[in-house]
Amino acid sequence: MVIDIQNVSKAYGNVKALDGVSLQIKDLDRVAVLGESGSGKSTLLHILAGLQTADSGSITCDAKPLENKPYKRGIAMVFQDPALWNHMSVRANIGFGCPVQGRKNRQEYVRKLAAELGIEELLNRRPYEISGGQARRVAIARALACKRPLLLLDEAFSNLDEATKKITMDVVRKYSAGTAAVVLVTHDEREAESFCDTFYRMEKGHLT
Repeated sequence: MVIDIQNVSKAYGNVKALDGVSLQIKDLDRVAVLGESGSGKSTLLHILAGLQTADSGSITCDAKPLENKPYKRGIAMVFQDPALWNHMSVRANIGFGCPVQGRKNRQEYVRKLAAELGIEELLNRRPYEISGGQARRVAIARALACKRPLLLLDEAFSNLDEATKKITMDVVRKYSAGTAAVVLVTHDEREAESFCDTFYRMEKGHLT
């Protein structure tokens, strides 16, 4: 898989969130996009995921245009806001979209993943019954459980204490190793250096 982003621009009124951004993501890459809040990082991920449309430019996967419908793009994403479904249990949130065949096998996969992230005891709760840090780990578990070839992380490790962050990063490394490319958007350089191999910086819509 090679995703090629070429000269992508996006404006909100008179503000250019992205200005001619080009980036290539290859199989199993771990890419960090660093930058301050408002620099355009999240907009780039939303366009890549198909949640927003670019004003100009192109995005291809293996030289073919990406599918218009987000769920057909082979992408899993963790948002800044965990965006969990409150009407579903934590277990159901994590298992939603998981391709593991067989109800028993799928539930065991979800249980194991939750245990590694330290949230197994939360599986029967609803998202509104857990803390913000716990919800973030549930969102990460849900994205990993989808087993997609591209994982987008929008400040996914923020607001976690250092010990929990390390464990969570290790789990993401383990479950994405050999199966998925990862793009991490963050403002934390140490976080990026400990997790990624390739680094870009976003400043006022420009990627360097």
